[in-house]
Amino acid sequence: MVQADDKPKRTPTAYGLLYNEWEADRDALENDSTPNNIEELKKRKLALRKTYTHKFLELAKKHTTDDLWLGCFIWVSVHGEPGPDLDAMMDLLHRYGNKVDNRFQLQMLMSELTKVKSDRLNPALSEIIKNNISDQVRGAALYALAARTKKLAEHTGSLDGCKQAETLLLQVIDNYPDIATYRGKTGENAKKLLKGIRGPVAIGKLAPELIGKDIDGASFKLSDERGKVIVLSFSGHWCAPCRAMHPIEKELLKKYPRENFNLIEINSDEQKNLKKVAEKTKNDGLTWKLIVDGSNGPISEAWNVTSWPTFYILDQKHQIRHRGVGNLGQDLTAWVDKLIDEPRE
Repeated sequence: MVQADDKPKRTPTAYGLLYNEWEADRDALENDSTPNNIEELKKRKLALRKTYTHKFLELAKKHTTDDLWLGCFIWVSVHGEPGPDLDAMMDLLHRYGNKVDNRFQLQMLMSELTKVKSDRLNPALSEIIKNNISDQVRGAALYALAARTKKLAEHTGSLDGCKQAETLLLQVIDNYPDIATYRGKTGENAKKLLKGIRGPVAIGKLAPELIGKDIDGASFKLSDERGKVIVLSFSGHWCAPCRAMHPIEKELLKKYPRENFNLIEINSDEQKNLKKVAEKTKNDGLTWKLIVDGSNGPISEAWNVTSWPTFYILDQKHQIRHRGVGNLGQDLTAWVDKLIDEPRE
């Protein structure tokens, strides 16, 4: 009788060995974290992601005849740093996505691809939709393409892009409603996205009234800000990507007078933490109005917010012109600059 400890151990695959190497390097960085080296740590983490994006790409190139490349693709899709190596991995999906043996894994992955920052992914999805022999994979890929089209259209403020996304989402609902992915059934998710395109806070719609109280208890109405370009920042001080946008938001308020522009934070911190948030806001020199909403609050629900930060940018008439999710970087500045320069009636 073989004891449990005597069972032969599996030899790790090349992917498993590389994954373990990445985990060890990542953990070593985390263990080196101190309050005094946060900025340096960010740079080192970025460098580490770039290094391993390249390593997983090179490994994938050696295994295009088996499914090991798909594991590398999944790692890069989740952890990879945008750039030439990530783009090259998307090209591998374009070339080999229809030859994968483990179609179920590819099908389940599709819902995770909406966040990948690469222009080369959509052509790869289109190739899979056109030629993959699996209905399940094609349906999941169509959902991913629809979700990415919607996200880009809202980001750029393209009404034509929103119409294209609507068409794709309807195709998912009509033809592939029951495909399983890591984020649930394609049809259910497509209906939620369709609601965002057609709902009251869609691109091109006039912003509905927003009423609340700020962190000091004073009343606030969005309609009182009419005539100004407005950034609605659905944010929270618990959220690292939200905090990463603070310097850009501060610069916008310095750049433009309040009679032309305002930034309003719809805050998602828990009630018990608001005193600390108020103190931190003051200490960090954050001068914008902070409207209390809480986690999954009524304002966030009305504005279809499920991820933080989410930004809505309104023009002087308070028409919704852009919607962006995550750390937008200087895109936020570019959007505001363009709207500020539009002629006033």
